[in-house]
Amino acid sequence: MENFTLIEYQKERDFSQKMSVVFEFIRQNFKSLSRSLLFIAGPPVAVGAIFINDFFNRILGFSKAARGNAYGSGVENIEEYFTSITFLLQIVGILGFLWIGGVITIACVYGYMQLYREKGSNQIEVSEVWGYVRRNFGRYFGTLTAYFFLSIIAFTILSIPLMLLMGVAATISPFLTIFFVLGFYAGAGLLGMNLSMIFIIRAVEPVSFFDGVQRLIYLIRGKMWSTFGVGALNTLIQSVVSGVFLIPWYIILVLSFLHEVDGAEFQEPSAVWNAVGSVFFILYFICNIMLYALPLLGLAFQYYNLVELKEARGLLNNLESFGETSAPKQTDEHY
Repeated sequence: MENFTLIEYQKERDFSQKMSVVFEFIRQNFKSLSRSLLFIAGPPVAVGAIFINDFFNRILGFSKAARGNAYGSGVENIEEYFTSITFLLQIVGILGFLWIGGVITIACVYGYMQLYREKGSNQIEVSEVWGYVRRNFGRYFGTLTAYFFLSIIAFTILSIPLMLLMGVAATISPFLTIFFVLGFYAGAGLLGMNLSMIFIIRAVEPVSFFDGVQRLIYLIRGKMWSTFGVGALNTLIQSVVSGVFLIPWYIILVLSFLHEVDGAEFQEPSAVWNAVGSVFFILYFICNIMLYALPLLGLAFQYYNLVELKEARGLLNNLESFGETSAPKQTDEHY
């Protein structure tokens, strides 16, 4: 039987320790956590991926028709499609199912973390996680919605001075605009990643969204770059691993376009290969949403690290329980 050591959340950790504890948590809980994500968050994500795949297939079909008809009837079909009820339903299906899938994914990961801590075990059933998701769905849905609109407002405010600076830079040297664009993306990434910690704050603490934002600002003060680093590195790992499933889809897509080039000798992919590409496209979305646990866990352990750094809750709990133990144990949690 595998030795199991409960991971302590409330603990100061440096960057490498935070990355290590994320993968240790995944190692301990891979079976239970992945099963929960697959069975609870997987279905809505898969349906959303089917809508997206159908959308791309239609666009590709219109492109082929336009090439074959010298941009005649194919273009007319595209115009009809974008004004049809089918297009509207596809957009609603894509946004709706992927949004719900995102909410459930966040709720699954943080619900699992709470159950892990409460039970002191990694033997957690899908039904237990599903019960948590059901009870707290509205809270996570509201948090994600508020997070989205707050991000839009923040990015809009951030883009106003960028546009002004780009206008000035363009009069000096067009090359300077590249640096301002890169700076915008860096600032947007830094802001978005730090703001993402609002989910674990509202999962653990009984606060409203805006109180949670105030709490977030307090915790990340002076620690924005370390928070960004933990989240960004785990997001990069997530993107690279899940991106493997997109390779077959891209190959089939490229072959389809090469077949349309005048004089090209490439054979058009068969219906079987197109079906295989669609399957891998759906698997990409499912794998991507499951691996989203990596940045969520990284931000969660960063949250506990910041709380311990600024409030020493773990140390206070140890001091409170000091007199309750028969023999005091020495701790090495101070860094």
